[in-house]
Amino acid sequence: MKMELVKGVNLHFLQSKKFKTNKIKVRFSSPLDENTVAARVLAACMMETANQKYPTSQLFREKLASLYGVELSTSVSKRGRVHYVDLNISFVRDDFLSKKNVLTDEVLDIIETIFFLPLVVEDHFDSDTFDVEKKNTISDLESEIEEPYYYAHGQLNQLFFEDETIGMSRLGKVDLVRQETAQSSLEQFHQMLQLDNIDFFFIGDFNEVAIVDRVNQFEFKPRDNNLSVNYQQPFTNVVREKLEQKQNQQSILELGYHFSTQYGESLHIPLVVLNGMLGAFSHSRLFQVIREKEGLAYTISSHFDIFTGFMRVFAGIDKGSRTKVMTLIMKQLNDLKRGKFTESELQLTKEMLINTTLLAQDRQNTLIEREYLKTMLGKKVLSLEEWLESINKVSKEEIIETAKTINLQSVYFMEGK
Repeated sequence: MKMELVKGVNLHFLQSKKFKTNKIKVRFSSPLDENTVAARVLAACMMETANQKYPTSQLFREKLASLYGVELSTSVSKRGRVHYVDLNISFVRDDFLSKKNVLTDEVLDIIETIFFLPLVVEDHFDSDTFDVEKKNTISDLESEIEEPYYYAHGQLNQLFFEDETIGMSRLGKVDLVRQETAQSSLEQFHQMLQLDNIDFFFIGDFNEVAIVDRVNQFEFKPRDNNLSVNYQQPFTNVVREKLEQKQNQQSILELGYHFSTQYGESLHIPLVVLNGMLGAFSHSRLFQVIREKEGLAYTISSHFDIFTGFMRVFAGIDKGSRTKVMTLIMKQLNDLKRGKFTESELQLTKEMLINTTLLAQDRQNTLIEREYLKTMLGKKVLSLEEWLESINKVSKEEIIETAKTINLQSVYFMEGK
């Protein structure tokens, strides 16, 4: 069930007793903007660290521990043209406690404290705490950049996307984080509360009426964000290439493919199945041919982002194998374009996708994300039954048609030792 508190602020109830814990996720959604990402990330760090009621991390954690071990964290992510900051809280369901609704009330009090009593001195976040979080964020970004595959992914993103913002890290960039101050980050936090779309997700066993009354006391004002997750850039015949030499033990080859299918369109589900056949599973072509049969890759995989029209194929290889591996990757996709695959290959992929989908239903976040997408995309989002039925119906002809829409756009090669 979804209800609108005020324009742009929604409550979603996913009632279920299948989970031992209740979960509350509060999602702030805003247009992806290079100028605000770093401040949003730092605001998220401050939200989970301390506040005026519990002004140190230790005091805050002790309070959470006293409530039967409440788990609280924040996370940041992006989807297409939208940037998210999530507050995630998990706690024991009332069924396992002697008193009813008490724990949910306590958790909502904590959420209100985080939002409206942040750790502030005059017009800025507490400087000592903020400086620690800023240093940690810079360290996280720098360590990600040092990780070879993360770095290679970022380089391919830069080659592929014409809009640089779409390809950047969900955490922003080191130099942008360095520029943020305790004041600028607090200003962005206030902007989030006042201007972002906000979605509260309650998954588990909840008293809906009591929660609506309680969250209404937060007194959110209406906001008007016309958020669009979809980003689509035109295909160009010019393949953008980049080669770098690094002191890594292995080399990394990354290929970026363009496709024009968008979420909910007729070739969306066939694209899911095609990716499964190409490189998503251990039975997939890239894994079986290039890693198992030819022994040319330490790791190899493919995945796609339906919200940006981007498919990535990446492989960890020896530097002398680049040309052969690239030729074999392109052959696997060309074989799919020509229909050179068996019915059993198609059927096994469908079974793997169905099993993966059903297993995912046991994760609260999976159910929350589907509910959120319904808010963004409406009837384009299939029910579980419709999704499984659509997977089963994908034909050989649809795989061929879909494969023909996928075209090479960028190549990045990190040459190791």
